[in-house]
Amino acid sequence: MIEHEHLRHLEAFARYGTLSKAAEELHISQPTLTRSMQKLEDEFGVPLFLRTKNHLEFNANGELAADYARRILEQTDSMVERVRALDRAGRTISIGSCAPMPMLTAVRNATHLYPEMTISSECRDCEPLIEGLRSELYQIIILPYRPEDKDLHIQETETETLFFAVPSGHRFADSNGIYMKEMDGENMLLYSDIGFWHSLPREKMPHSRFLVQTDRFAFEELMSSSILPCFVSDIALADNWNSADRVLVPILDPEAKVTYHMVCLKKTLSKVRKLFLSVI
Repeated sequence: MIEHEHLRHLEAFARYGTLSKAAEELHISQPTLTRSMQKLEDEFGVPLFLRTKNHLEFNANGELAADYARRILEQTDSMVERVRALDRAGRTISIGSCAPMPMLTAVRNATHLYPEMTISSECRDCEPLIEGLRSELYQIIILPYRPEDKDLHIQETETETLFFAVPSGHRFADSNGIYMKEMDGENMLLYSDIGFWHSLPREKMPHSRFLVQTDRFAFEELMSSSILPCFVSDIALADNWNSADRVLVPILDPEAKVTYHMVCLKKTLSKVRKLFLSVI
């Protein structure tokens, strides 16, 4: 019976070309590797190497054996990873979202409803989210539109609306609402981690310059100390808003309001049904 470890030794020798380098990478002694090669030849019952005084290389038998060893090891590693992934999936609910605020809501609800499970989450663009759902990287995704697919279970969740947060002395501070084009050309603060919303300001305000902040604390500090307008959403307002020096002006563009949809594969609905029921 050929041992798995001997196959790894054979594959390493094929990769590195010398016993000394292969032994170094395998963290074993060269004599140990030499004995492993001899053991493999005994198991195959045919010579695998061409030997000279100070050199060892594969013959045709050895090259074929090394090729099979590589493929067997790849399949073994894939098997182990797939089994582990299946085990993780059984103990994990993975949520992918197009934007951070609905993701926070979903994670909060999932943590409450499934205390025995690990809840993971990340923000990504819509297409990778759909691909990830189909490959079962995610059990749930959140999209800013309703996808058309009979294999999906879809539940409308919350809406999110954007506002301009402007200093109290700003020219639009007394407005009941403005379009984004009316702010085009003004410099703006912009937080980087806003998911799919990130493209909207650049599309609607091509002449504006955006001071993008990747750190939430730095963004909030600048918002409280600078005169630059910024964007906030109604969900964020409900969650945490403490800026008395800024006025909220509704954005009238229809794209500034979206309805989110929570989506899962119909075949996996039983695992996350409670989460869908919680938003009805």
